[in-house]
Amino acid sequence: MKNKIHFPIIIAVAIATTCLSACRSTDEYKKLAQAGTNYSKALNQLLDLAVVTRIDESSEELLLQDRESNQTSDDYNEFSDSDSNRIDLINRLKKHNSLLSKYFKLLQDLAGSDAPERTQTAIGGVVDNLNTIGQTLRESNLIENKEVFQGIGKLIVSSKIRGALKEELQKRNQTIMLELKTQQELLNVLSTQIKGDLKGIQDRQELRLVINPLLQPTPIADEDTWIATRRELLTQELTAAELENASQALGDFQNIFQDFVEGRSSSGRINALLTDIEDLLSVIETLKTKE
Repeated sequence: MKNKIHFPIIIAVAIATTCLSACRSTDEYKKLAQAGTNYSKALNQLLDLAVVTRIDESSEELLLQDRESNQTSDDYNEFSDSDSNRIDLINRLKKHNSLLSKYFKLLQDLAGSDAPERTQTAIGGVVDNLNTIGQTLRESNLIENKEVFQGIGKLIVSSKIRGALKEELQKRNQTIMLELKTQQELLNVLSTQIKGDLKGIQDRQELRLVINPLLQPTPIADEDTWIATRRELLTQELTAAELENASQALGDFQNIFQDFVEGRSSSGRINALLTDIEDLLSVIETLKTKE
């Protein structure tokens, strides 16, 4: 009799536990998908900024050198070739980022699909292209320590993740971790370079637009513009530091993905990342208004 009374209760508890686990996994995945989308958007804007600051800094340097001695076409081409190589790398990283964003979107589709075969095929094509571009990025001389990619192992997928989504994560989580690590390494370098480029732009523009006019024998014609320019340049360094701090937070997305795959609660870290992304986008927008 006791068994008849308690057996349905045991079944109900088991079902409830399964449902709660599935709901928790689904909710966390929605947050992960949102973080992935926002991460991709922020990284793209950061990469666009990297192109602009690179060109502006080299242009300011060319003008500075031209004031000191007349430049030749070879001098210009040296700067231009260097800029073109960097822009090519950034464009490849943007393609890589676009494919990674598409992968996470397909994962979301896979999680809610009743017929996953087509989505699985699409994922295979995306990951192949992602890995191809990733290989070229990992060969970049910007990444000095290539050994950072050797210790990336395969993750154990949480039992809370089921079905086609679990099958996919078991199959490719190591590849995705590798590609996220690739972005993280390049992001760290580019963030530092953006800060350096902004400092170079600030120094050269301060000399060209603030100091040199002040040293001329004639008074400054438009004093209000001179004051506004000086104020903008002197506050730019603070903005650059904020940019570096906020952009470094993007590197945490790899850890968030790992937490999700392995079943550790990552809601707090996702929320923190979303806040950091908003801060980053705000700083980038501030820098755009100063262009």
